[in-house]
Amino acid sequence: MSAVAMRHTFRTIISIVMTGTVSSCANIKAIYSPAVGPMSNDMAAALKDSNPLIIIPGIGGSKLIDLKNGKVAWGDLGFNAYWPSTEKDNKLLALPLRPGVDPSQQEINRIGAKSVLDTVKLNFLPFKSQSIDIDIYRTLFKSLVTAGYVPETINAENSHRLSPSRKPIYQFSYDWRKSNAYNAQKLNEYIETLSTQGSLQAQQQKPLKFDLVCHSMGCLVARYYLRYGGQGLGTRQMPPNLDWRGGKKVENIIMVAPPNKGSLDTLFDLIEGFHPTRFKILKYPAAVIGTMPSMYELMPRPDIARAKNQYGETIDLMNPQLWQTMKWGLLDPEQERILKQIAPGYQSGSQRYEYAMSMQSKLLNDAQLFHSRLDIKSSPPKDLNFWLFAGVGALTDSQITVNTTTRKWTKKSTEAGDGAVTRPSAYAMTDATSAEEGTIIDWSNATFLYSDHMGLVQSNAFLVNFYYTLFWRKYLSTKSGNRDLYTEKEDFNGQ
Repeated sequence: MSAVAMRHTFRTIISIVMTGTVSSCANIKAIYSPAVGPMSNDMAAALKDSNPLIIIPGIGGSKLIDLKNGKVAWGDLGFNAYWPSTEKDNKLLALPLRPGVDPSQQEINRIGAKSVLDTVKLNFLPFKSQSIDIDIYRTLFKSLVTAGYVPETINAENSHRLSPSRKPIYQFSYDWRKSNAYNAQKLNEYIETLSTQGSLQAQQQKPLKFDLVCHSMGCLVARYYLRYGGQGLGTRQMPPNLDWRGGKKVENIIMVAPPNKGSLDTLFDLIEGFHPTRFKILKYPAAVIGTMPSMYELMPRPDIARAKNQYGETIDLMNPQLWQTMKWGLLDPEQERILKQIAPGYQSGSQRYEYAMSMQSKLLNDAQLFHSRLDIKSSPPKDLNFWLFAGVGALTDSQITVNTTTRKWTKKSTEAGDGAVTRPSAYAMTDATSAEEGTIIDWSNATFLYSDHMGLVQSNAFLVNFYYTLFWRKYLSTKSGNRDLYTEKEDFNGQ
């Protein structure tokens, strides 16, 4: 879930609260599933040959809790949850402010990922009452369960329920604040643990492999895992081996709204902080957001951002010197109060600022390393299939002009996309300005829907196409030269 998606969700919540239309949040629409209706027999047969499924959510898509008291730090609003931008919440959500140390490796932070965010629960009453549930990933999960998948935990106690016609569905929750390379290591551990389950091995009619269904930033976690397994980010001098070791355990990766080449929207959240509502009642400060490695890894590539200075010269948005000149994010003087909250142990404000500058430089440099790892063109295993579902329902931020003298900037929305990710970014074009250079990813098929970023995983139009991909993909694949079906590849490259 991207920042735009999170903002859309919270705007819905505030609208419900302010208008009092509680009943409108009930999800009364019919959720598509091929197990209901004329395709049910085909579905039952297809399920026997399918793989166990793992859902990987995007940024903000896992519920985070305070491990000391069980209170929700991210994912619920109201009582028994931390309120955004309070000092307690800032201290909890911010990763440790330490120079030269990867925040992803800090175990002193007391937040843990509990579950995938099926819904956001809203309860402003001080006594126990019915909460308002706002749909995040619930639609996708309900549809899959109706189709015949069995919800399972990693230590499944009910594995006896599984049969060739009842495949398990797992939800990989993770601390989305940390580096995607770090979370790829966690995904590697998760899949390794699943692979050793005897009941899962016995249930398969073929060698055990998984299908991954990922949304937004979760696609970056999955892609890094496929390429590098559990090797981590490495260094410039000692990069991980690109040997597709994770791809040996996966047959299909289905990417929904992937920011494969980043999103300009992320830059604005790093600069201004994250405002989940248009009324700006709530805010996650820039200094808190700026401690999170994942946010920098979502920054756009140069051909996606098309960043210029006041003289029309191309500038590098990942250059730490630019951030220091512009006083962006952690270095914004207005964030001094927040810095003092999240890093109270430093002797002076100037010392705290120096550490913040050092940390920001490291996170920007590490993010560039992460980008370089994913942008290498490399042929995946022949039996690993990549499927794309992207939205083109909104003009999306695709250009920024930065005035380094006045320290002001302006943006333009000129590219088709989903409101967060442009179509060239989702499509992973090698160069957005030169379509003939092709794509970084060897897609089996690409589908573009008239939808926004979060709406994709809640859309029946997506679900219909999703099941065709999952179970009848042999009719869709273009890798083998099948050109019977129209795909968005021709449409996109033809423009």
